[in-house]
Amino acid sequence: MPEPPVRKRGVPVPKDVPNYITAEGERAMRAELAALQAGAEERAHELSEHLATAIVIGPPEDRSRVAFGAAVTVEDEHGKRTRYRLVGAIEASPRDGAIYWRSPIAEALHDLQVGDSVTLPKGDGEIVAIDY
Repeated sequence: MPEPPVRKRGVPVPKDVPNYITAEGERAMRAELAALQAGAEERAHELSEHLATAIVIGPPEDRSRVAFGAAVTVEDEHGKRTRYRLVGAIEASPRDGAIYWRSPIAEALHDLQVGDSVTLPKGDGEIVAIDY
């Protein structure tokens, strides 16, 4: 199954922090770049800039803690579950749960484990699952 395209446009390459991306994000950007049609030079330039400085980060050895690339499920006090995935700048799509690893939510989740409590903008919750 092909990777979904990286649709984020106009995202500058991070300057003051490493330009981390997931392996899935790298594959998606390379596939999109290869498939671009004539006339898409601006998008090709954006993708090429990100790929030139990207540092691909795979899953950590200790997969019991939240780190870059993790998909984290948080359950609030009402039982509602929300899933977040910590990704690179160009991969971020908050509506789809893909959040930039330097965002306040990602920073609040970082290094937590299943069973830990977390305070997020929408209220308190508990980590109920971590997947890579």
